[in-house]
Amino acid sequence: MGDPLSPAGAVVTAAGPHMQAALHDLALPTFRRWARRWGWAVLAHDLSSDGVGADGGAQNAKWAKIGLLREALQRHPFALWIDADVLLLREDEDIAVHLHPEHFQALALEQVPSEHRVNPNTGVWLLRSCSEALAFLDAVELAGPQPGPWADQGAVLAALGWDRGDERYHWARPGVGGRFLSGTSWLPTGWNQPWVDGRTAADCFNSTAESYAARPRVPEPHALHFMGMPPAARYRAMASVARQAAEPPGTPGTPRTPRTPVTVPFPAPRSASG
Repeated sequence: MGDPLSPAGAVVTAAGPHMQAALHDLALPTFRRWARRWGWAVLAHDLSSDGVGADGGAQNAKWAKIGLLREALQRHPFALWIDADVLLLREDEDIAVHLHPEHFQALALEQVPSEHRVNPNTGVWLLRSCSEALAFLDAVELAGPQPGPWADQGAVLAALGWDRGDERYHWARPGVGGRFLSGTSWLPTGWNQPWVDGRTAADCFNSTAESYAARPRVPEPHALHFMGMPPAARYRAMASVARQAAEPPGTPGTPRTPRTPVTVPFPAPRSASG
């Protein structure tokens, strides 16, 4: 556990008006519990704008993580980006144990058999404060926001030398790679696991609900990611899981993920002032 006066690292996150309710009400309390356990700081940012689905506003908000990570790395030995649509369900492991001593970053691989793709997912992204990490962020910024659904993630794939497949990233797979790929560690599935249970067609954009069924999963994930969903559906699903995870579990340390979503009202988007 780190010294609270000298944090072991910083958890970094952000949300615009459409996602601020989910971040502040549901995600941030889980980030703070994990951070207290391991002596990390939490840096939460309210963005002035965002969007819905994969529209331009949403893509601009996603791109903000690049600059926010750079700022955090200037003040902390590690920066851990976590998307606003992620819940941390366990506090029993420091994510930094999965970063190889000679590597500068760690990401989880997203595997979607129905789309014939495997690719790094930036929803949970650990970076070490070093020249190679800053050089990688330079390469991501040089690639620039990418067209399609993944403004930032597409640029990360480009900087890694990944084969991005077609315009929807179907058939994405490891490409020629390069120096940045060789400095990347891979997080276990449970550190960025997609939420699957109870997902319907109305809950999804980019990928179909059916495409989530065959994705790799573990029984007790550390980080559950409500990816590819509009804000209202995200809030309802996250609230349902957070509510059950907060109940006394049958076995100590075991998160409880509901099989049937609970109906939860979705708050109206916050104003830019929060």
